[in-house]
Amino acid sequence: MRGEKYHRIRAVVRKEFRHIFRDRVSCMLLFLMPAFIMLIFGYALAFDVYRYDIQVCNPGHSVQAERLFARLDAHPKFRVTGRLERIDAIDGAFARGNNRAVVVYRDDGIDLFVDATSPTLSTNLTLMLSSVTGDFAADEFHLAKPSQDIRIRYLYNPTLKKEYMPIPGLVMLVFILVSSIVLGTSINKEKAQGSFRLLRLTRMSNLEIIAGKSAPYFLITLLHVAVVYLICLYFGVRVEGSLALFFALCTLYSVCCMSLGILIASWFDRPLDVLIICWIFLFIPNVFLSGFIFPIETMDPFMHAVARLLPGTAFIDAFRSIAFKGTGLGANLPAFGLLAGETVLAGFLSLIGFKRNIPR
Repeated sequence: MRGEKYHRIRAVVRKEFRHIFRDRVSCMLLFLMPAFIMLIFGYALAFDVYRYDIQVCNPGHSVQAERLFARLDAHPKFRVTGRLERIDAIDGAFARGNNRAVVVYRDDGIDLFVDATSPTLSTNLTLMLSSVTGDFAADEFHLAKPSQDIRIRYLYNPTLKKEYMPIPGLVMLVFILVSSIVLGTSINKEKAQGSFRLLRLTRMSNLEIIAGKSAPYFLITLLHVAVVYLICLYFGVRVEGSLALFFALCTLYSVCCMSLGILIASWFDRPLDVLIICWIFLFIPNVFLSGFIFPIETMDPFMHAVARLLPGTAFIDAFRSIAFKGTGLGANLPAFGLLAGETVLAGFLSLIGFKRNIPR
């Protein structure tokens, strides 16, 4: 009797293992997702900033200033990425690249201009810069207390309002949920019910079917874009840049999310599969690697490069640049180009996926 029970249980175990290894999504959940989460939280993410990019300015061509700049560049947490010739070039320095601060050395003191669009990050950066510049002034003039003033000026968020930090990331999440996950699962419900195959029997092409399925979600997304703008106003976060450029960014990112959701739906058949894959490859990376929760500066160079390829990172960077700094298209062209390129690539791969899985 015990032997028969053992054989019956073993048969069920063998059947379950075959079921697991036959199902790609189950394999991802059991083997890939735990390793992916451990990689993100154990290796890529940290609260300690890896390195800050700063720029310096020495309008008086002071010798002491050069010694200060050399000390900053030698510090393990700072990297001097550029030198400004004029004070009026500071706004342009923050508009380009990932510059976090500008250190200006004058005869009457040291000015620290800090990007405050991320209040927590800017506070930590200010403490570190003040410590280094204060120690330098004390060492340079052999005084226990520096005779020079260290003036701190927070740009783009002078009152350090906490609302400036989460809003871009929350907008990003809304677009991923509506434009990627809901649209992708809707398409696969059509595939599971067989109605998508019936549409393919008509004279409509795959592109026309996808366009028809996506149009309602695109219109809903436009409504969300307007709501996003009103929410920003409610929290006292004004859009300093062009409203047309701001809405263009939100629309482009929404279309990019839609194309990624369609891409996943084209290569997987079950709605649950789409939901899980969107969660693993879209939601989790864009939440934790985009700078929404953990600053990108906390990542090592490899993960920093990976994070820069995510659509969420490009959206958050461009959102802060346009809404908080008031920059134009030229300063945000790399983000727009990345989002447009990923949209086109995902759309092309989606057409291949639909042709492969649902022949006419």
